[in-house]
Amino acid sequence: MSLWGLVSKMPPEKVQRLYVDFPQHLRHLLGDWLESQPWEFLVGSDAFCCNLASALLSDTVQHLQPSHYGQSGISMSHMDLRANPSW
Repeated sequence: MSLWGLVSKMPPEKVQRLYVDFPQHLRHLLGDWLESQPWEFLVGSDAFCCNLASALLSDTVQHLQPSHYGQSGISMSHMDLRANPSW
């Protein structure tokens, strides 16, 4: 079972405290994909880490596009990811 599968079974009030900065519905939508990415290699600011971070950001945005999920895809029009400097 994925980590998100375990977390999503927690009481709602505990899950809400865990996902303050990253929207919970996006975590649910991207659950398995997020967990399969090589986040552990993003440990520095060298060229490799910067290139990997850029690629992961591009892939994340691609996964959020309506075309990725068909016509029932999510809308990012209400989100401005640049507004949160921790991302």
